[in-house]
Amino acid sequence: MNELFEDDNIKLNLPVKINYRVLEDVLQKKLVGEQIGMEDSNGTVKNYVEVLDANLGKSQQPNFDLTLNLKLKTLTTLFKNKEVNLLVHITLGFDEVDQVIDVKEYELEGQSKSWLIDNSIETLANTLIYKKIKNKMRLDLKPHIKEQLGKVNEKLGEEMEAAPGVFLSGNVNILKVAEIIPGDTLLLILLEISAYGFVDIKEIKL
Repeated sequence: MNELFEDDNIKLNLPVKINYRVLEDVLQKKLVGEQIGMEDSNGTVKNYVEVLDANLGKSQQPNFDLTLNLKLKTLTTLFKNKEVNLLVHITLGFDEVDQVIDVKEYELEGQSKSWLIDNSIETLANTLIYKKIKNKMRLDLKPHIKEQLGKVNEKLGEEMEAAPGVFLSGNVNILKVAEIIPGDTLLLILLEISAYGFVDIKEIKL
C-alpha cells in the first residue's frame, strides 16, 4: 500500500527543547576529572590542571550564547593544588549541511584572587583548555539522527495502533536539524521532518 504515496504528504517543523541542565550533565561526564596537559619532545605528558566541576548557563556577556564555568585545580609546581574558576563565554556555531554543533567564538575570564594565577590560567586556557573544550563540545548530530530515524521507521513499518481499530503507518524520509536557538534556560532545536503516512481504520466501534 506504500506504493500509493510517491511524495511525502507530511512536512513539519518541530521545536525540541533541551534544558541547559541536561547539557550540563553531559559536559560534566565529559570534563570532570579530566587532566589537561601537554606532551613534551620526550613523549612525557605534563598535566597543568584538573577539572573539578563544570556548570553551564546563559551568557550574560553580549554577543555570546553560553557561559561554561570551570572549577580547576592547578597541578604545576608553582601553583600546586590551587583552585581557580575560569569562565568561558561561548558563541555556538551550527553547520546545517554537516549537522554539527561546535564552538564558533569564545572569550576567557579568570576569577581567582591572584592576578598572576589568572593570567597563567588564561594563557594556558588559550593554548590547551580551549582545545579540550572545543573538542568536548563538538557534537555531530548525524549518527544520533540516523539512529532515531531507524527506530521511528521500524515502528511505523509495523503499524502503530493509535486507538482501538485505528492504525498509523508510513515512513520518515528526512529528519534533520534546521536551526538552533539559545534561550535563557534552554536550547531550542528546530527539526525539519518530511514523511509520508496514512491512517488505516480496521474497525469502527459504535
